[in-house]
Amino acid sequence: MFRISTRLLCRRNLTLSSPTSSTTFQKRHTAEDDKPNLSGPNSKNSRVTVLKKYWIFRYVDYVKNYEKILEKNFPKTMHVYRVFSIGSKEFYADLKRYMQVRKKIRNFGADTLNREELQLTFTFPKDLIKISPVLLISAVPFTNYIIFPLAFYFPHVLLTSHYWSIEDKLNFMLKEHKKRLQHNKPLLRCVQSQVKTIQDTESRATFKNIIACLGSGTHPTIDDILYCKKLFSGPPYSLKCMKRKHVKELLKVHGMSRFSLGNRTRLLERGLLIKRMDTAIQREGGVTKLPYDAIRWALSFRGVNPVNMSTESMQAWLDQWLLISSQVDEGSISLLLHCPILLAYNHETNWTLLYHDKNN
Repeated sequence: MFRISTRLLCRRNLTLSSPTSSTTFQKRHTAEDDKPNLSGPNSKNSRVTVLKKYWIFRYVDYVKNYEKILEKNFPKTMHVYRVFSIGSKEFYADLKRYMQVRKKIRNFGADTLNREELQLTFTFPKDLIKISPVLLISAVPFTNYIIFPLAFYFPHVLLTSHYWSIEDKLNFMLKEHKKRLQHNKPLLRCVQSQVKTIQDTESRATFKNIIACLGSGTHPTIDDILYCKKLFSGPPYSLKCMKRKHVKELLKVHGMSRFSLGNRTRLLERGLLIKRMDTAIQREGGVTKLPYDAIRWALSFRGVNPVNMSTESMQAWLDQWLLISSQVDEGSISLLLHCPILLAYNHETNWTLLYHDKNN
């Protein structure tokens, strides 16, 4: 009886303990399954996956540092690449803006443009004409190996300001400005030669005083200039009454070609453009709201060399210009066109550039 009871108890204990042992076995089995079996049939695939990930990461790092590697090994080549890459982006951005401005002019008129848009209408057409030969030639197969190096070494001739460095922009601006200043004295002589033809006695006396101021190294007052405004809306200094030599010198003072048709019409359009720019500056808050680069460009465009001028002196000079511009209309636009000599003929920075700057 005792033996039978003992056997039953042993079987019961075995039955109760079997789930625990099974669970333990399953747990060990699951833990082992989580470990990669490099000696199994999938070991080859796992090694390939690891190698793929390694080379992908290496390739991504290489691409990220590719420009740095090229710049280190080929600094001159990378400099040329960046010049053309950045310049092209700026050029196409201006092209899009210019197309929008042209559409705005067609719909609302030129008088609705702001200062930056008016400046773009002046600069971009010339830029487009200048760079078009380079773009057309580079489109021919294999010619880009020739035209791009030439353009890089002669940027002033073949490229626009989008591709120039800051130093190049300054040097080229001074070079062009000096060419215009060389026509100030011939223009003043043309103006002086017509003083005797002024019929009104008081106007003739006032204008003689203006010429005397310019000849003595000073500038006339704004009141004297505005008093003689009628001389620029009729004989002898209106666009219709000026002699041919006078017109040619006035064109060169404003950096315009004199070998074109309709010179007087082109001068009228230039004067109206300047007038619109002046109005836009006043509408947008005056000269104090202009950025530094914008006011430098404005002075150079109107006949003053802005190099070595303080912001306050640039603002003061431009304020004088705007006082005259506010009193000028289309009939007396010739007065505004003559302001580069009336307000800037004896300016110190102009004389420094013209007679003392040997580098330009």
